[in-house]
Amino acid sequence: MKKSMKSTLKLSLLTTLLLVGCGQDKATIESNQPEKELSIVEQKNAQEWEDGRIYITEHNYVRYQDNNGKPRHYVFKAKEWPREDLDNESSYDLPRIVFRWDNGEGETDDYYDRKDKVWSIKTDGTDLRLVADEFDGEVRVMRMSPNNRYLAISYSTFEGIYKFIKDLKTGEYIKLGDRNGREDLLWSEQSDYLYFFEGRQSYKYIFSDEKIEKVDVYFTKDSIIHGGRRYVVSDYGVVVYDEKSNDLLHKVVLTQNSDEIDEFELRKRGISPTGKFAWGESYKYRFLIDVENRKIDREEIDHSKPGDYEMLNILSLDAKFARSGGAAQVFLFQLGEDKKIKEHQVWKQIGSGHSANNSSLYNAFANDGNFLKKGLNNDK
Repeated sequence: MKKSMKSTLKLSLLTTLLLVGCGQDKATIESNQPEKELSIVEQKNAQEWEDGRIYITEHNYVRYQDNNGKPRHYVFKAKEWPREDLDNESSYDLPRIVFRWDNGEGETDDYYDRKDKVWSIKTDGTDLRLVADEFDGEVRVMRMSPNNRYLAISYSTFEGIYKFIKDLKTGEYIKLGDRNGREDLLWSEQSDYLYFFEGRQSYKYIFSDEKIEKVDVYFTKDSIIHGGRRYVVSDYGVVVYDEKSNDLLHKVVLTQNSDEIDEFELRKRGISPTGKFAWGESYKYRFLIDVENRKIDREEIDHSKPGDYEMLNILSLDAKFARSGGAAQVFLFQLGEDKKIKEHQVWKQIGSGHSANNSSLYNAFANDGNFLKKGLNNDK
């Protein structure tokens, strides 16, 4: 084999020398060599598309938006798309958002691409990844573990609300339950256990011995465990517990007046990664709650103008940034020292499918918790 390869190389060299000797220079010879065949993606991107699309895989592409350069994603064949990769360090240089998306709804007859799947993306709108597609149901709640390895998911079917944990390293699923009821999920700070509900009863899955035990623990889907404390955004404020003893430590209550309690019931909520700040919206008011200092800032909702605390569903570390809860169209906010909206960007993140929503934050401490490498005005 080695002798044959050497003979071929000698023959090629001899041919080149002969051609050069006959008056053909090296550049002319190289130009006569056959061109490398383009891949399907390269062939598509060699065309000029009126909408400026750039293909990422054979059937999926992005379009970059003129006003801010953000990619808008069109995914019609999800199995071609890159998956969440724990070994890819570049994916985790910013905080990330996990969300549900029926990427092919209204675009294809393929049931797989029409059904709910779990996706993730960086907070700046780049590095879209497919996280989970091995289930069949309507996604209700998704929470990534603090160590980024596990996805906890609640999804509904006609039979009930299924709760699972997916190990992103091995691809294995752990079934937790399938009864109707509350779909809330809450990770421990060290990712070593998970709280969930079966019906209205709370349970705890413990990784070390793969055991499920019944517990009497209060939490909502807008809760966080940090620094040995459990911070829970409730209907009327924030409740803080000692995580180890389950003792109530303190509350931040929105109102003490029972006559106006309906005006203060939170319909939308959010909490920062350490529990230091919380956000909520009732039908009448919006609130930014400094849990640490037990301080509440409030504005009355006026639908005729933008609010100072509007759509702050996903709060960053120390509430320097926030994002809206939707995933199809994104509102990204930079907040001032007073935690009011200082600047904002808006872009359409998703271009195909019917809907994308139920966003939640993970990898929250990357880049010092900031949602962008630079501020919205390009200052650090």
